Amino acid sequence: MSYRDLFGDWALVVGATATVGEQFARQLAAKGMNVAMVARRKERLDVVAAEISQVHGVETRTIAVDLMEATGLDRLRDATADLEIGFLVVNANLHRVGHFDLLSLEDKRAMAQMNFEMPVVLSHDYGAPMVARGRGAIVMLNEVNCFSPLEFDAVFQGTKAGLRLFCESLWLEYRESNVRVASVHLSGIEGSESYDAKITPARRSLIKQLGASMEPAAIVAQSLAQLERGKLILTPDTWLLTNIFALKFSDLLRLIGGKLSVAGPSRFFHWFLDGEGARSAQKKR
Repeated sequence: MSYRDLFGDWALVVGATATVGEQFARQLAAKGMNVAMVARRKERLDVVAAEISQVHGVETRTIAVDLMEATGLDRLRDATADLEIGFLVVNANLHRVGHFDLLSLEDKRAMAQMNFEMPVVLSHDYGAPMVARGRGAIVMLNEVNCFSPLEFDAVFQGTKAGLRLFCESLWLEYRESNVRVASVHLSGIEGSESYDAKITPARRSLIKQLGASMEPAAIVAQSLAQLERGKLILTPDTWLLTNIFALKFSDLLRLIGGKLSVAGPSRFFHWFLDGEGARSAQKKR
């Protein structure tokens, strides 16, 4: 069956102008779906949308809006009110590294809103119609180490752990209505501005050799292939299976418990965060 038969005519991709979000827009269009694309940069949205329409012959709609603004979600609802959204991609992510007591309350609230509240609200808005129609898909972007406590990352890690449990719980409900829910677990996204800022080139090279970073096109292609097989936890990976092992090991540590399960992952993962964007936020008081 085609994606339109499985899910509907339109996909909605939130965060569609760079790396993984852009690839979801392009690859869903390649599978025949019309694509509504959401991001803040109108110029970039229009460029990507024009390329998608020309290459794949599908309809596109660009929605230039900052969903963190007070009226952002209302503007998105209005812009998609006439569309039957059958495939929702939530590529919403905000990461501020730093000591909890030194991070501003504004930054903490922004991470909680973007990384957890936003996916919940979007699932509320677009998931219920999917259930009523008896078909659809909701895909949310997460990280491999979402269950690993990390020093300097309390709020961010909390939102990602919550997001995984939300996806799993929603999957339990929506599978009865033929609506697929999946959580994509990533490590390094090559070409991402945030990734480049937090990790130096030398360490990014090591991460790539270890198989823990991937190009966005490969990430999305593998994610869609796994979704088609009915998987809930989507884990794109290289032939080394680094991401899959990291995810399983993280889950196992949580099962074992104890101080090591808390302190060990924190020291391991923060060893990789050696870029100025991360180190400057970790400086001692």
